[in-house]
Amino acid sequence: MPGKPAKGGATRAKVDASTSPTRPDDIDIALPGTSGRGGSGPAFSADNLASRATDADATRATAAVVVHATPAQASLPAPQPTLDHYVINVRAMLPELNSEGLRVRNQRTYVDVAGGDLVLVAVDPQTGLHRARRPSELSPGPVMLRDAESGLWYAREVAEPTSREQIRKYLPDTTDEDADAFIARFDDKDAAELELKQIQLGLAQLNSTYIRVPRSPDRIVSGPELDEASVTWTTLRQLYKWQGQPDQRVYSDGRFVGYKLDINLTTWPVQEPLSLKFSSVVSLTLRGRGRLDPDAFCAQFPNLESLTITSQVINMNGRVPGRISVRFVHSKFSMDLGFAEQLKRFPRLQRLRLQDCELTAGFSLRGLTRLRELWFCNTFEAPVSTLYGQMQRQEQVTFSQVAADVRGMTELRVLDLSHTGIELLPTGLDAIEVASKLEVLKLGGNPLSASPPLKNMTALQELDLSSTGLDRFPEGITDVFPGKVLNLANCRITSIPESIELRAGFNLIGNPITDPASLRRLIRARMATGTDIWLGQESSDVSAGLWLRNVPQQQIAEKQTLWDRHFGTTPQALTMIIRRLSRTPEFHVERPLLQRRVWWFLDMYDKAEVNERSRLDAILATETSPGRMLDRLEEEIRKYDGGRQNQPSHPPPKRSRLE
Repeated sequence: MPGKPAKGGATRAKVDASTSPTRPDDIDIALPGTSGRGGSGPAFSADNLASRATDADATRATAAVVVHATPAQASLPAPQPTLDHYVINVRAMLPELNSEGLRVRNQRTYVDVAGGDLVLVAVDPQTGLHRARRPSELSPGPVMLRDAESGLWYAREVAEPTSREQIRKYLPDTTDEDADAFIARFDDKDAAELELKQIQLGLAQLNSTYIRVPRSPDRIVSGPELDEASVTWTTLRQLYKWQGQPDQRVYSDGRFVGYKLDINLTTWPVQEPLSLKFSSVVSLTLRGRGRLDPDAFCAQFPNLESLTITSQVINMNGRVPGRISVRFVHSKFSMDLGFAEQLKRFPRLQRLRLQDCELTAGFSLRGLTRLRELWFCNTFEAPVSTLYGQMQRQEQVTFSQVAADVRGMTELRVLDLSHTGIELLPTGLDAIEVASKLEVLKLGGNPLSASPPLKNMTALQELDLSSTGLDRFPEGITDVFPGKVLNLANCRITSIPESIELRAGFNLIGNPITDPASLRRLIRARMATGTDIWLGQESSDVSAGLWLRNVPQQQIAEKQTLWDRHFGTTPQALTMIIRRLSRTPEFHVERPLLQRRVWWFLDMYDKAEVNERSRLDAILATETSPGRMLDRLEEEIRKYDGGRQNQPSHPPPKRSRLE
């Protein structure tokens, strides 16, 4: 009968070589204890499970059990991985080496290293260098470089800085300023060498490309447009070599990252797609419409971080009997599904601006989860004019009915869907992972059926709901939210809730506010902020009657004469400027006081000396706020002659508290 195992953890037993021929004499073997935990070491490897089963009886029959005490040792830091950690052996499954010394299979790339081994690599998006990696790890391994003679790859040990001399070896005409900008972007010598070699390979194609401005029977290409095409081509050549003007440079967090490029597609001089990569371009603007291969064109700009697409005014031939005329039209970029799909190929794209574009059915921005700013705006058609200045009828604008889908855009900070014609809010806007990061939301100019949910938008700084037809304040507005701007201009709001604190950054201009309490609060808000939060519609009455309500009959003739003296006698009639005061809250709730102030000012202006009147004229010409204009005029009059009598007293509005 076998003996009962000892209690406690694992014990060590001497195993006779005769009972275990596969193990040497004097080896320690860990035995399982009553806790059920196995020991560690060779006895529990997969290779010797069978021998353990064969020798189980012999182990239990051993009479002498020797227990060894294991001294406690301090834990040592984990060693850094070497290239041996990344070596794999799948050579039989891989294709032959390509021209770059790589083996690619199933979207994975392998390189040959010394000793006949293979290492899985991936391109570092920041430097363009290959780095060793393992499928189970997110963090990259050491940088891998290829030996020019043997073709084998090896792990780089030391990173060296880029120098001007290294750059001029490939680009002799580089200035010190351009060289320093290149070094700021590629401060790693090996990364710089890789980029410089790619530039050198493409210069031959760039120098041999024939440029031609596209023409058509109904298209007039003017001299300035030809000059623009030539400048574009010159700029393109320069940016390919990382050479550009200081105002073209783009910085991120104070660090130079590349250049910006503006292309007018209606005069785009390249007819055939270039198989080159303009890696220096990080900000691209496309204007107008042109014939583009979306796949080939987008592949030329792999490092785009910002893309703007907008319309371009061009000249078109017009048919007028007996003469040639010119009409100006808006050439709009056609954002079809093919081009929209290409947007997902830009791994660094953070800002996308689509303005005044033609969108096809089924257009979607889904999948652009890295976007931080999305500007999706359609603008009104500009009026069309002929060569002789005659304005044609402005065509009715049909807005796009495409609603954005922002699901999954967790990096989104700015969303502008102004004047797109959407009636429903974007899908996914209420998701907390999207809403909590949003800082700017612009939905103005759309016939929205409801205001956006603001509950989760805790980071919102700017909210634009102007011209949306809303008849009440959105729920969720507080004394600190949104942080800077709330634009509710030209809606249908008639009163302001008591819970809303009126503060700088609010815009309620154009709303039919009639509530006296709200109007008095708006007067105090202007005094506190120095700007107009609200202004109503200007009266159409241009006569003195606008300011003669309840005036005694014996004073009417005198005031009418005073009014007539300044009606239409100045380049910008004084009385027409005074009429702007009909937009102020005072006109609706303090009209008798405002009327008295108007006549007092007109009387003082009529009696003013030349120097004083010139100062008053300067205020009249520059101040855009009607109520503040009158305040400044009265202040200037008092400043010029503080001894004047019969100055009107202006008691503060009855409601002085802003809530």
